[in-house]
Amino acid sequence: MRALLATCTVALVATVASFAAEFELAYIGPADGSALQGVRLGVEESNRQGEFLGVQLTLATAGDGEVTVRGVALFADTPGAVEEIAVAAGGRPVLNLSDTSDRLRAACLPNALHVIPSDAMMRDAADQWRAANPGQEISAAAWHHRAVKFAARDLNRRYTEQFGAPMDDRAWAGWFAARTVGDTLMRDPETGRDGLLKALKEADGLDGQKGDAQSFRASGQLRQPLVIVGAGGELLGEAPVRGAQGGLDSLGASPCE
Repeated sequence: MRALLATCTVALVATVASFAAEFELAYIGPADGSALQGVRLGVEESNRQGEFLGVQLTLATAGDGEVTVRGVALFADTPGAVEEIAVAAGGRPVLNLSDTSDRLRAACLPNALHVIPSDAMMRDAADQWRAANPGQEISAAAWHHRAVKFAARDLNRRYTEQFGAPMDDRAWAGWFAARTVGDTLMRDPETGRDGLLKALKEADGLDGQKGDAQSFRASGQLRQPLVIVGAGGELLGEAPVRGAQGGLDSLGASPCE
């Protein structure tokens, strides 16, 4: 029995090794930014999954302001430079982690995927909340470190335990981007050869620990719920508010459709 078990184990290891795939990802931005910490957490969690699938992710980093085309996917924490990076990357997906400008979405770049919400999305979320709650001083954001629903509590805890700081918008964007790319490559490593961008753009059930399934619009903007934050930094609720027409698409129009 022991001999049979050993034979089966060797066969399993050999099978996994024969299908092993390694993909390099690249981060462009400040070395001390929370977005990079989020990316690192997402890569680490993806690689735990990849241990059982024979798929491994590695992460290269480039300084803020540099342009690189290394990697099957690029994570850009570079406000003002996303368009330049997207052009240089060719058909590789560039996931925008920090540039919120509406102008960038209106450019309809074919390989830019905007994980961070746009300015228009945050304005619409705040307007919806104020209409239902007049007189409140609030703002909208992608994430809140005190969010607890939809496994957000666990994500906040994992991030804080590893980095000793609360998870903010950019950290969440980095984590989501890395996990989304990682999950896509784990499901089908062949997408990493030439189909990763298409797979990301067509995905319709992405999980950002926010409840609603998320997906990318034609503009490249990620559809997502936002949190409403009070003047003192407290978490008040979410948007779209209940009853908002259009659901997630009530937050920021898509200029590319």
